Amino acid sequence: LPAPSSSAHPMTTPHESASDMALRRAGLCLAGAAPLPPGLLRLGLPAAALEDVQRAALSGGPKEAFAWLVKQQRLKDDVLQRSAVEPLDACWRAVRAQEEVLPSWGHKMAAWEVECARLRAEHQERRRRREEEQGSRERPEVDEEVVKEEPLVLPIALPKPRLSAPGCYLWGEVGRGKTLMMDLFALSLQQPHGVANEGVVVRRAHFHDFMHGVHQRIGKSRSEGSRAGVSAVVDETAAGGPAVLCFDEFQITNIADATLIMPLFSELFTREVVLVATSNRPPTDLYKGGLNRELHMPVFVGALERRLHVHYLDAPVDYRAKMRKAEDDAGASSASSDFVLEIPGLSSSALLAEAFAAAAGGAVPGAQKLPVAWGRQVECASTANGVARFTFEELCDRPLSAEDYTAMVTKAQVHTFVVSGVPRFTLKLHNEARRFTNLVDTLYEHQCRLICSADAPLDELLVGMDRLCSVEAKPAVEAESFPEPVLRKHGDVSFMVSSKSPCRPDTFATAEADSEAGTSVVHFGNSGADSSESGDDGIVGVMAQAADSLRESGFAARRCASRLLEMGTVAYRAGHEGGGGHEARACERR
Repeated sequence: LPAPSSSAHPMTTPHESASDMALRRAGLCLAGAAPLPPGLLRLGLPAAALEDVQRAALSGGPKEAFAWLVKQQRLKDDVLQRSAVEPLDACWRAVRAQEEVLPSWGHKMAAWEVECARLRAEHQERRRRREEEQGSRERPEVDEEVVKEEPLVLPIALPKPRLSAPGCYLWGEVGRGKTLMMDLFALSLQQPHGVANEGVVVRRAHFHDFMHGVHQRIGKSRSEGSRAGVSAVVDETAAGGPAVLCFDEFQITNIADATLIMPLFSELFTREVVLVATSNRPPTDLYKGGLNRELHMPVFVGALERRLHVHYLDAPVDYRAKMRKAEDDAGASSASSDFVLEIPGLSSSALLAEAFAAAAGGAVPGAQKLPVAWGRQVECASTANGVARFTFEELCDRPLSAEDYTAMVTKAQVHTFVVSGVPRFTLKLHNEARRFTNLVDTLYEHQCRLICSADAPLDELLVGMDRLCSVEAKPAVEAESFPEPVLRKHGDVSFMVSSKSPCRPDTFATAEADSEAGTSVVHFGNSGADSSESGDDGIVGVMAQAADSLRESGFAARRCASRLLEMGTVAYRAGHEGGGGHEARACERR
């Protein structure tokens, strides 16, 4: 761990406001420019190189930016990554082409609206005159001439220019470079001040954060008595022309998102919004096995596949793991490692305290209530200068969601988390493991730092969760074969459990409910890590609809393990600290 420094905190600058620090944490800002996409920051490039790659992206698109990074030996020339850039480059050309014709179309539409207004006014005036003439006649009952209503004829509006390539859905295994490819695309349309040529508006977000914001805006509009709902959200999201949406980690894991996804995206598609998304799953596997999937997803998946170019990035290499291994072999990452392995008989508390002091720049820590989602607060016993210290139980053994972790970063402006006591994850800790992966995903997305002590080496920490990727639900045994259940309480909730059904109110059902619902013992097979942790090869009491959630936890654990490796690299730390004063090593990177 780095020694404490008595100098000013390296991640702050003199007179920097809290809002400026939060903006810089969200993405490094070049002079006068919008925050750079996170994938670029993780390369650890110096500021001059970031400006150069941005110029290449703006002038020649993502393909040119990728070629520049390869030429400068910042990236390996991976032919599969190069093929993934092609559909993104086609989207870039389509946006630029539409951007050129939209002003002319806008002028013609303005003239069309003026002409329509003139014709309506003339039609109204003729109608008024006819009514006056009819009223001035002395004996209208005798003179019964019928004057037919003159129809209003308006010219046909010019259709809005259509995009030749309206989007791309890029999917593949973890660490293959999907996010970086998408961020090169976002960078190629992101002019200084966030607007390209006063036309293109780029919005780049983690998909989970985007959907959370959608639910919040819909809830707020309904509380105010409005019925606009999805339409109001789309009006805001699709503002600008053309509007470009870039979603990282596109996945659907709950019924609320599944219900909303088709109405939301059908309106976005009708607005000619450009959509680029990355995912670990193909479109056909989105919300696989989820509750009422057949009611919501088939139509959406069909529309998505018709609208977007679906590309599988079939790269064989996890570049995050490869980059970390190269640094470890060279001894570059060991001197600044943020990961402390717990050794029996030795305490890591002093090491974590030293790391906390260094990250906080020597500021005196104190207790603070950190704001989280939906107006709640979380108590942190030790926080200073954007650094917060927690135990694992405080962060991941309580009901906290990804929205809560995001709020700690964006609202409480915590940029470094010091966490003690991370366990070796087993199947019995799958709820805690899912919260931990949510935490890591949030920190990775916002280029935050994680300093932690753990009971297992980094490459073994989440191995036990990998078996969830192949989980399948099989019928449970009859309820009569279970031991006598007992009553337990979890907060305000009472529930029945038995020794064969280790009920957890957030995931498990009781033995009787298993039998009544026709559910489920989750089986993993007889091989793999963790197979000896219980007397059988499954977990009793998981509802059938939750089996896919467990599989998703397995995929999330794989992603988390890959990201943890990258978060310990010199390049990631350089991006976290703002990119200044850190020369990135010319090695094979994501």
